[in-house]
Amino acid sequence: MRYVIVWLLRLVSPGYPQKPIRLPLPEQQPEAFKCLPEYFLEDIVDNFKFITRMMPQIATSTQCEELITICLTFLRSSAYIKNPYLKSGLVTILYYGTLPFHGRSKGVLGDLLFATKFATDNLLHALMQFYIECESTGAHTQFYDKFNIRYEIFQVIKCVWGNPVYREHLGTEAKVNLDFFVRFVNLLLNDVTFVLDESFTAFTQIHDLTKELRDPSSIPDENVRKEKEEALESAKGRAKSYMGLTNETVAMLKLFTEALSDSFTMPEIVQRLADMLDYNLDALVGPKQTNLKVENPQEYGFNAKSMLSEIVDVYLNLKDKENFRVAVARDGRSYKPENFNKATNIMRKFALKSEEELAKWEQLAHQIQEAKEMDEQEEADLGEIPEEFLDPLMFDIMKDPVILPKSRVTIDRSVIQSHLLSDPNDPFNRAPLKIEDVIPNTEMKAKIDAFRAEKKAARLAAQASGGEAMDTS
Repeated sequence: MRYVIVWLLRLVSPGYPQKPIRLPLPEQQPEAFKCLPEYFLEDIVDNFKFITRMMPQIATSTQCEELITICLTFLRSSAYIKNPYLKSGLVTILYYGTLPFHGRSKGVLGDLLFATKFATDNLLHALMQFYIECESTGAHTQFYDKFNIRYEIFQVIKCVWGNPVYREHLGTEAKVNLDFFVRFVNLLLNDVTFVLDESFTAFTQIHDLTKELRDPSSIPDENVRKEKEEALESAKGRAKSYMGLTNETVAMLKLFTEALSDSFTMPEIVQRLADMLDYNLDALVGPKQTNLKVENPQEYGFNAKSMLSEIVDVYLNLKDKENFRVAVARDGRSYKPENFNKATNIMRKFALKSEEELAKWEQLAHQIQEAKEMDEQEEADLGEIPEEFLDPLMFDIMKDPVILPKSRVTIDRSVIQSHLLSDPNDPFNRAPLKIEDVIPNTEMKAKIDAFRAEKKAARLAAQASGGEAMDTS
């Protein structure tokens, strides 16, 4: 099987192994490779999935190097392999290869992934690329398949994260391949939002059904009782499944926001991130937190205090970003100052954070409250805003208005950027649209800036004279 690996690599990169493989591979595939049946790679994937899972000790160091090379080569140059399940098999090999065995904490592949230059140069991009691609596999089970694939991706990233070179490469990706990285961040946020919501919904159902079934007299009908018992078992199954994904996805969000706070506070991302964090903080410490209390929470991998600590870490990773603090303050659905106070009390009571971390958390809460007050003051100063200055989707005053080329609608740049992350079409006429195609509306921006300046001047004048700001609209 080793000879087949080397032969395939030589087909796509003549001169291997004497000449190192440069990734990504050329767009034009060699004719000989294009003629190969799929089972050439499928046999390799099936064979080494078994070996790395069941018999890792028989793999030699040379085999492991070649195995890493073929996995990263075809994940990084994904157009060479059309079958998404074959590519997911390459991820599974890397995942199995990082599982501990016989005292080797990083498994049979972990040390090589951690330190070899070929891996450090290509692993993160390859995994992030397939993280994006597996969003759509073409199968009817694609929605659930992607979570299993992404779980394995998270495990491999966690295995190598201790090497600072990987964090440096992540920073490079965020700067050099901005669109690529934004798509990755957007999908990561989608996943965090979904799995947290599904997990907490399942716990609420478990809590309610357990309470209901505890009293036999409340459900005299045996058929109804049986249905509720089945619903309870179903909710327990979902809770176990989603909680495992939740723990890993939140952990990955924590790692990435710590390393790249700038990338998570871009205009098209920051409000969604703030809304998601506020919503889950409210679920953990707000009035509905009792709905998450279930018997034997460890059975589902759920630890509310640990989850609170992780969510707080994400807030703290972004605390120095003013636009993040403003985004939290502008969350009209879930942001509540009292939730920050409750979180402080819980963390102090159970020693979840050091006093230094608690001081930072309290400072952040104060800064967000100040941002809230300033935002409300600005809104009051602006008074009635002319309709032409409002974004047509969010109905907020625009900061960077742009014109969509086909529909000719003026919209705020950050709003259309956020829209295009999930839908590559003009929201007003469904025509294909790229962010590069939008046209800055400099005339509208000048009008809005003048309107803001006029209102600000009126407020300052009123303050100077000790009176109320007069209406200049």
